[in-house]
Amino acid sequence: MSKHDEVMGDKITINNSAIGAVGSGAVNYGNVTSSPENYDYNLMREEIITLKNAIQSQPQSDAQILALSTIIQAEEGASTQNGTIMISALRKLSPWVFNVARDIGVNVIANFIGK
Repeated sequence: MSKHDEVMGDKITINNSAIGAVGSGAVNYGNVTSSPENYDYNLMREEIITLKNAIQSQPQSDAQILALSTIIQAEEGASTQNGTIMISALRKLSPWVFNVARDIGVNVIANFIGK
């Protein structure tokens, strides 16, 4: 666009961004990512294992068994350094799992639970 061009309506300039929707009436219905995240997979895996052990030590209910299955998916994602799988699994966990994570001090993964 040159300095002599006439702009009618909104002028939008975007540089180096992962914008999912732009302009009047634009809508984005999902997450947009432009580059892989840099996770500390070793730390994340350690915290996931600590959470898994804490959940396993509690009396088992159906909700706990389902949570364990999801935590195991997150652990596999961390083990294979697949952030998409790891974070997707952590975000599926319910608020009571967040409370357990916070109570046992696994704060890195607690930040991803339930988002």
